This record gives sequence, structure tokens and C-alpha cells, in this order.
Amino acid sequence: MELNDYLIEKESVSSKISAFDSPDEYSESSAGTLACTPYRLVFVRNGDVTDISLRGVNSIEYSEGGYPNEYFAWGLLSTLLAIGALMFTPIGPISEDIGMMLGVLGGITGVGLWAWGFLLRSSSLKVHTANKTYSFYAKESGLDNIAHSVRGHEMKH
Repeated sequence: MELNDYLIEKESVSSKISAFDSPDEYSESSAGTLACTPYRLVFVRNGDVTDISLRGVNSIEYSEGGYPNEYFAWGLLSTLLAIGALMFTPIGPISEDIGMMLGVLGGITGVGLWAWGFLLRSSSLKVHTANKTYSFYAKESGLDNIAHSVRGHEMKH
């Protein structure tokens, strides 16, 4: 289902963007269209539709192009464990070769996680309703326009 198939006749779209509903999925197959109309926020992806009435929106949070902190934390942990394996291997019961291999593998993993997190940087929009919080992510600019549209339409009603 496409966005135009879901909207009612003559319903105007004030802003729309290609977006994702998961911070870890940025493939074309997981992309959807997030659009704001005068009465609702609609996210359409692969035939699934999320329809949020603007009257039910309690608050919104917009963050510009942030780095996903969990990738930084896991990368740091992996790197610290790698340094520990390289520094303290001769003391423990692990042979020096295995310690060196674990240290190098942990270091590569840590740097890889940091790099992957850098590639996954995106802006985010959280829409809070009384029952649920909806999260949307976009790598391109324009997600802030959705937030502005939501608040602009809210002021009119």
C-alpha cells in the first residue's frame, strides 16, 4: 500500500519524508513514508500503516543526527576487554597466543562497532500519545519539518 492509497480523497499532505521505524534498519526494504496531514500523522511501509491522530499527540521529541550511544558503549567495552586481554594474558591461565588473538579480535570488533554506529547516525522523532510512544528515524534532512507540521496543525485546531 502506498501513502496515496491510504489517504482519503482530497486530504492534503503538509510534509512527508522517507523514514524508518527502527534505528538499526536502514535498507530500502525497511524504508517507509512518514507524512503529516492536518489531522493525522501517517507512516506507511510495505502495506503496514501506522495512523496517529494529531489530537492524541501529547508531546514530540526531535533530535538532530545523533550517534547511537549503544554502539559507542559496546565498542568501548570491546576495546577495553581487548586491551585487558593484551596486557594481562601472560599472567592468567590463557596462553599468550590465544590472548593476543582475543585482544586483536576485540580491538577490531570495538573499532567496527564505532564505525557502524557512525554509519547509523540519524535524526529521530518520538511522538508520545497517552498509550504509546512512536519512534521514527531518517538519514536525510526533513524529519524536523514533520515535527513543525505536527505542532503547526495542532495550533490551528
